[in-house]
Amino acid sequence: MINVEELLSLPKLGKDDAFAFGCNRCGKCCRDREDILLTPLDLFKIAKHLNKTIQDILTDYCEAYEGRASKIPVVRIKPREYRRTCPFARKEGCLIHPVKPAVCALFPLGRMTDAGTKEFTYFLQPVSCGNKNQAQTVRQWLDEFSMLDEEGFTVLWHQKVGEISEILRDVYRKVSFNHDAINSALMLILYLRYDLGADFMPQFTDSCAEALRIVGKISDEASQG
Repeated sequence: MINVEELLSLPKLGKDDAFAFGCNRCGKCCRDREDILLTPLDLFKIAKHLNKTIQDILTDYCEAYEGRASKIPVVRIKPREYRRTCPFARKEGCLIHPVKPAVCALFPLGRMTDAGTKEFTYFLQPVSCGNKNQAQTVRQWLDEFSMLDEEGFTVLWHQKVGEISEILRDVYRKVSFNHDAINSALMLILYLRYDLGADFMPQFTDSCAEALRIVGKISDEASQG
């Protein structure tokens, strides 16, 4: 897994910059991985694609825990024991290929968001798989899985995670108590409580507003002693 120092040293790519990589469908990126985090949008799309509930996806394929830094629930794909393989990986290919998580759809690219401009900067991760004979622009690569259409969600998600996290870290510095009730509430609001038959973004916007109201109320109570 690439560390922060290596990441910052990689050449940065704009959306119209070209890079050389072709996927050979070797499955290497589906093995020895414990770092595939899912956003609420990832879960929504996967559940809809598999005709399951979001809770089913969470129970059958994922695990959730409190982020060490963010203090909010984090959802990751739980790999199988054998070679730490993704549970969606099959001999015939990825079970959720058309709606694969953002982390997977980006690969071998990574991205960073400028906190001020909200613009994305991309970089090509150093990988040993694939071939270097296929060239495309970043924009062409992102278009395959509609990643450009989802940038608005990604910016908003990072923004709201930051706002909620800041409030919770402040609360937890002031008062010591069990976080389970708060984590359960945020898990339900931010990740689970969506109508798969309705548009995602309006629901997500409402969920973020409700989550902020809840943690804001908790903060007020903590300040009052």
